Amino acid sequence: MRWEHDVRLATLARYRIGGPADRLARPQNLDELRDLFGDLGEAPYEVLGTGANILISEAGLRAPVLVLGGEFGGLEVEDGAIRAGAATKLPALAGAARKSARVGFHFLEAVPGTVGGGLRMNAGARNEWLWDRVEWVDAVTPSGELVRLTPEEAQPSYRRVSVPENWVFVAARFETKEGDPGAIREAHFNFRERKVNDQVYDLPSVGSTWKNPESPHPSAWQIVDEVGMRGARSGGAQIAERHANFIVNLGDAMAEDVLDLMIETRKRAHVHFGLWLEPEIRFWGFEADRLAEVGAV
Repeated sequence: MRWEHDVRLATLARYRIGGPADRLARPQNLDELRDLFGDLGEAPYEVLGTGANILISEAGLRAPVLVLGGEFGGLEVEDGAIRAGAATKLPALAGAARKSARVGFHFLEAVPGTVGGGLRMNAGARNEWLWDRVEWVDAVTPSGELVRLTPEEAQPSYRRVSVPENWVFVAARFETKEGDPGAIREAHFNFRERKVNDQVYDLPSVGSTWKNPESPHPSAWQIVDEVGMRGARSGGAQIAERHANFIVNLGDAMAEDVLDLMIETRKRAHVHFGLWLEPEIRFWGFEADRLAEVGAV
């Protein structure tokens, strides 16, 4: 398995922000992934899907990066289930469910990212979550062992799952039920239309910046709006006018521009609401003190 060197991560990340990875590999199957783990030994690493939920520093990343492809992008509709590899795009999973008249996958329409990333973050919306549909998930440990997990074992919750960070999701089987094809198409169309109209797709972003706080606090976008940060700009980054929980790249944004907006928003939210917002996005290549300022450590 060949390592690539000094790969610019901005070209692979949805934000179009980020410096180089010292080493990057693109395993196409389980054997290649296991070979890479043998090379890495105990060294830490990161897994990159579409970079739909990650802000990467311009300093880049010293830790090796793995980008799953090939067999990991497989998708198969079965009786009572859909099997998908971790590199499968979430909209492709939604599309397969829609075309085969399987109920309950409409909430994945227009959701960027891959099945693997969606499992790690328990992707979802409006109280419907990816792990709600899971029968089992296969993950590979750093020792190369293939482990099959049920939802009961993974213990998914809001934007997290109780599976070690260094285990790599490689495949999943989703339980499905057949339904009325017309009603399913309508549910998918309506959800997608609402999502595209309400959120930001014409500029690079990584979706929601902040997790929604627990009740009785307002949702994250309302907090950002009420503390006067909607439309705020730092360098090439801006908090979106359309959706205040999105920070967009206007074309020349740097990672520090995004951090500056997050830090200011978080300070204002604490003064106004007495809470510290928690980031929903992940961060690669930043110093611990900067991560502390955005609540990531």
